[in-house]
Amino acid sequence: MSDPYLSLPLDGAHAIEASAGTGKTFTLATLVLRLVVEQRLDVGEVLAVTFTEAATQELRARIRKRLLVAGRVAAGDPEDGDSPEAAITRAVIEAHLESSGESPRAMARRLREAADRIDLAAIFTIHGFCARVLREHALECGQGFDAPELLANDKALREDVAADLWRSHATDAESVEALSALWSGGPQALAADLPLLVREPVLLPPEPGELPDPMPMLHAAGEAFADAARRHGDEFRAALAEAVANKVLHANSYKLAWIEELFDSLRTWCDSEDRGPFAHGKLPQLHRDTLLARTSKAGAGRTPDSPLCDAVEAYAQALARVGEIREAQKARLLHQVRAEARRRLASRKQALRIQTYDDLVDRVADAVDGPYADALAARLRAQYRVALVDEFQDTDPRQWRIFDRVFGRAGAEAGAGEPALFLIGDPKQAIYGFRGGDVETYLMACSSAAAAPPLSFNFRSRPSVLAAIDALYARADASPDTDGGAFVDPRIRFRPVRPGGSRDDADYQRGGGPAPALTLWRAPHPGRDEKGKEKSWSAPESRELATRACVAAIHGVLADAAAGRARIDGRPVQPGDIAVLVRTHDQATMIRQALSRVGIPAVAAGKLSLFATAEAREVHALLMALLHGADAARLRTALSTVLVGEDAAAIDALADEDALERWQLEAFGWRDRLQRGGPLALLGDLCAGHAKRLVGLLDGERRLTNYLQLAELLQEAHRQVPGLQGLADWLARQIAAASNDDEAQLLRLESDARRVQVVTLHKSKGLEYPLVFLPYAGIGGKAPAPGQRVVVNAAGGEAPDGEGSTRRQLHWKLGVPGSGWDEAAAAWKRAQQAEDARLLYVGLTRARDALWLAGGRFHAHQSSPLWPMIQDAAALQDAASGAIVVDDTPPPSTLPWLPASMGRAVPEARAPGRGLHSDWWVHSFTQLSNADA
Repeated sequence: MSDPYLSLPLDGAHAIEASAGTGKTFTLATLVLRLVVEQRLDVGEVLAVTFTEAATQELRARIRKRLLVAGRVAAGDPEDGDSPEAAITRAVIEAHLESSGESPRAMARRLREAADRIDLAAIFTIHGFCARVLREHALECGQGFDAPELLANDKALREDVAADLWRSHATDAESVEALSALWSGGPQALAADLPLLVREPVLLPPEPGELPDPMPMLHAAGEAFADAARRHGDEFRAALAEAVANKVLHANSYKLAWIEELFDSLRTWCDSEDRGPFAHGKLPQLHRDTLLARTSKAGAGRTPDSPLCDAVEAYAQALARVGEIREAQKARLLHQVRAEARRRLASRKQALRIQTYDDLVDRVADAVDGPYADALAARLRAQYRVALVDEFQDTDPRQWRIFDRVFGRAGAEAGAGEPALFLIGDPKQAIYGFRGGDVETYLMACSSAAAAPPLSFNFRSRPSVLAAIDALYARADASPDTDGGAFVDPRIRFRPVRPGGSRDDADYQRGGGPAPALTLWRAPHPGRDEKGKEKSWSAPESRELATRACVAAIHGVLADAAAGRARIDGRPVQPGDIAVLVRTHDQATMIRQALSRVGIPAVAAGKLSLFATAEAREVHALLMALLHGADAARLRTALSTVLVGEDAAAIDALADEDALERWQLEAFGWRDRLQRGGPLALLGDLCAGHAKRLVGLLDGERRLTNYLQLAELLQEAHRQVPGLQGLADWLARQIAAASNDDEAQLLRLESDARRVQVVTLHKSKGLEYPLVFLPYAGIGGKAPAPGQRVVVNAAGGEAPDGEGSTRRQLHWKLGVPGSGWDEAAAAWKRAQQAEDARLLYVGLTRARDALWLAGGRFHAHQSSPLWPMIQDAAALQDAASGAIVVDDTPPPSTLPWLPASMGRAVPEARAPGRGLHSDWWVHSFTQLSNADA
């Protein structure tokens, strides 16, 4: 097959759509090789930006490998001509030698030097690139030469600023009420909203102009209403009672009881000297239009009327106007808090000499629009001749502004030089909207670049897996239930890809032949209700059914593997070949525990702070017991933790003074061990002593891993904090500030060798697994609520100022007329629906050898993006030419214990739930406790 990227022009702006598994990194390496060979660029002159450190390392390694291959090809050394790298490289080298006249020896030397200099290559994350720009071009960016400290987690900073803002604006009862209406969770809620509030350029509703004081208007309207009620209230009350008795008014709408209660309340209000606003739920029933609408046919022409109706309507209008003014005052307060938050955050960061990762991007984005933008762009273009931006679907308007202004068309229009930009991404995998990723920016940016040929060959999956995925999306696009197509947004379409690698359907064998590419398990039909309407399973029932079916399917694969009937690439399937992809951590816990119950080892991979775990709280309880040695209550708490593991009977026995004294002496020994060897020695002793019990728990190895990681962090902190009190205080602060977004706090994984991988869909992006199970994809749910604020893109796409950025708008839910909240909330909900559809695509395309899906009449199944694909299972099977099988087998209620060692001797007497590596854990922790750390 010919590669279109051998002839793609190396100048201009190009957008490359790279569907999952289509060799994106391979193509990036090809482009870098061509730039080095054909344009004789140094590797440091080619800027490559991607979005994770792991991706930068992979890209660096792939480019180095390609350059080394190219050097050997140019030198005429033997090279495997069958490999894709060698074939593409040979084509590049031969074409250049023929057209340029450069000698093979000179080219080989140049390529070897490029490979040797790969550590100097300009391959960065977006934050790494921005940090380098600020460091190397400080003058043009308006920065100091001494860079501030980079703050990985700014939660504490935001909380301090939010508390200051709250104190400064909560000056009276009205302002406290307004602040609480904006942030019902208090200063903590304000702190959580600060990143959006500060970052987004447009805040709606707009800040109002001068507002009248509503109280004089409300007071005047109230006096007029009270005067009318005094003069006409009794007469109108009697007329309403008579109309109810004579059935002039609808009996369902007007009842004598509430009429009497309303007018009694109104009289009391009129007689009050210190009146507030009169509020009664039935007052709108006295509007003249409402009375006419609720008049019976027989009572036509006899509708009660009174001058009081006019007063009621005038008072209602005054109340509504006061409400609008109050909401406008909230909008003004919101804008004031936003402006002050920007100032306070900036001044606090300057005073502390700190900056965040977002600040890096913000400062470069400001610089390319600043007074020295032309000079900065010129220097960057001299430094980097071409830019390649990977994973571009995860970008945001600020990041796009940087690349467009320096390397794209906006830069060319400003005189920075002709465009030299390659954007590589896949809008179908834009799933990080919650982190600021903006697929609208991607679509807008691609419209300003030339569309390069999309990558159309898949190198990841078996051909039958590709056929099955094609069939799923063909059904989704054909379904009348998918408004806008399978991805909700008609601008994003599924692109069928062809097999392009060495993968073969025979690579995965099951039962003596190629295994099905896709197994669709259908839940039993829940039956019909008393009216004959088809029922659906409830949400808990759906999750239970899907979990049991998934565990049974995995159990079946591993049982077949143990019997030699399930093989991948000629070897038995192992638990580590299997990934279960889930949406939430609760789902991950559910499936992992279910797998453990039948002896299948599983590990959950995801972002969770170590300090948010129960183990962190247990260790803190232990430290507090050691700190307060005479406090029996604290000692009981420490003894009841899972780490120490005393049961209720043992705790109750501490009522005996001798028993309590024995445990207090034991605790004194623990304290002495901590003081001599540090927290690592103490926790090592405890883990070694209790390892056999702990690994017998379903999550025992997870707990032991957490205890050990906590011990290491406490040991490090022990060197910096004063004594046991300082250590306990340090851990308490870490628990209070636990953040899943702080890389330093994330859980360390247990050993994942030969374990089923339980991974969130977001975490799975960019990865691949031989066998992928999606048990919960067919379970829908209630549409998410937008809450108090949403970020959406304004209709029309491009910003009105012509800057080339999408019009992102932060909408706050306020009762300001014409604010556009309803439209913004609807747009946000549709964007969430579209992201759910893209998330399903990410899950489906992780599979190398086979997919397993659960579907049926689950809870809210019609709201799941999977439902249009599997609704007609027969048509789905026909479209995939035998690649798809439908399994209607009910899930078993129980499964036999499966030795998770998969071929390793496991004692028969071991109870289900028992850990596999208890001997290893006991040995490891014994060794650890034998040495003072």
